[in-house]
Amino acid sequence: MITETMVLSLAGGGLGLVLAKLAVRPLLAAVPGEFPRANNVGLNAPVLFFTFGISIAVGIIFGLIPALKTWNANQQPSLKEGGRGATGMHHRTQSSLIVVQTALTLVLLVGSGLLFRTIRHLWNVDPGFNAHQLITFKAALSPELAKTPQTMRVAYQQLIGRIQGIAGVQSADLTTLVPLSGMDNEVPFWIGAQEPKSIAEAPRVLTFSVGPDYFKTMGISLLKGRGFTSADTLQSEPVIIVDNAMAETYFPGKDPVGQHLTFARTSTFRIIGVVDHVKHWGLGNTSAHNQAEAYTSFYQISDQWLPALHTLTTVVVRTPLNAATLMPAIKTAIYSAGGGQPIYDIHTMQERVSSSMTTQSFPLALLGGFAGLALLLASVGTYGVISYSVARRLHEIGIRMALGAEKQKIFRMVIGQGLRLALFGLVIGTTAALLLTRLLSSFSHLLYGVSTNDPLTFFAVAAVLTGVTVLACYTPARRAAKVDPMIALRDE
Repeated sequence: MITETMVLSLAGGGLGLVLAKLAVRPLLAAVPGEFPRANNVGLNAPVLFFTFGISIAVGIIFGLIPALKTWNANQQPSLKEGGRGATGMHHRTQSSLIVVQTALTLVLLVGSGLLFRTIRHLWNVDPGFNAHQLITFKAALSPELAKTPQTMRVAYQQLIGRIQGIAGVQSADLTTLVPLSGMDNEVPFWIGAQEPKSIAEAPRVLTFSVGPDYFKTMGISLLKGRGFTSADTLQSEPVIIVDNAMAETYFPGKDPVGQHLTFARTSTFRIIGVVDHVKHWGLGNTSAHNQAEAYTSFYQISDQWLPALHTLTTVVVRTPLNAATLMPAIKTAIYSAGGGQPIYDIHTMQERVSSSMTTQSFPLALLGGFAGLALLLASVGTYGVISYSVARRLHEIGIRMALGAEKQKIFRMVIGQGLRLALFGLVIGTTAALLLTRLLSSFSHLLYGVSTNDPLTFFAVAAVLTGVTVLACYTPARRAAKVDPMIALRDE
């Protein structure tokens, strides 16, 4: 028994190593955020020894358990009964394992099902802009063009002008902060002329510095007032545009257009418009994190701050063409200015939207993979237990059929046996899933638009497990229904 279980355990450990070798890099690439020392993660000697040791331990333990059960047992009754008496405990143990497998599978499937529904809800969330047909990239200015803040402004104006003249480009402009990028640019401010006693106590607003065509390019709706124009420069009055979340928070019952607000260590701005709120911190972010947003004109950035914001400046392009088709023309237009200006950090806005959901999609991939494996093991285990049960009850089935039992009744009897095991597993698994999803706050915080006890998810998972159980029992049930009573009665 130990030899048999050792062979099976080592084979399983070897298969696990192969799967780990294939999956470790894709999993690391999918991890949200920076993973420390990711280059050192992989298969090495400690991993191999650990896997080998676990395989040996599993083989020995699960080989000894059935061997020890029969160590001092009286074998004569088992021999007289063709082994039936000796296998009763074994069959109950197998059935218990199937119940446990089904329960664990339900827990994993419920977790992945809740995350799947969360991602579906997130894809339907309005981010506050039109993410389709948008390309973002950075274009570093050459040293000649970045000598002074004034030459930088002229270089950016000319760059956007050349990009807007490319066939297939509907609009384009600049921003110092891309929505859903995870970057932060919060600035302390106050309303009116009354400066707070401490800057640390002042409220903060997420600030974007953008070009005059930014809102048109991004598809952000202007709700009140006007947008920026090419006349909003350092020589004109400092102006600012706020979003509706900031307007509702700091100007309740008032028209914010025409009001003034001051940025610490910068200047005082007059509000000229209100735009729709952009979900910069994530599509499903409903936390108390600062949601107020404001936009200043890129060409009103002071000489003091423009060089510091140069590395953050991103070009946003709206086009019906895909990035691979359009980027060569954009590179040609940018390189025509000379100086070898590099283009980098190229993304579509759809990619950024998808990346913003990695907090949910990565656990979904892990839970989905383990749930699929657990479902496979549960179905194979159910098939094995029911097949074994049919083989052991062959004599009984023959008697039933000789006494007039119909094939359909035998078929239903075997299917019912599998469904009873599944039902026990479903009850235990549902209870465990309800408790775990409530207790694990880190998991419940990942959900959006769906509750931890979502009945649709639980019902769908239970239906899937029931269907898999019926499929696993179908072949043994069909085999039992086709038993010849005469052959079965002669079988001992």
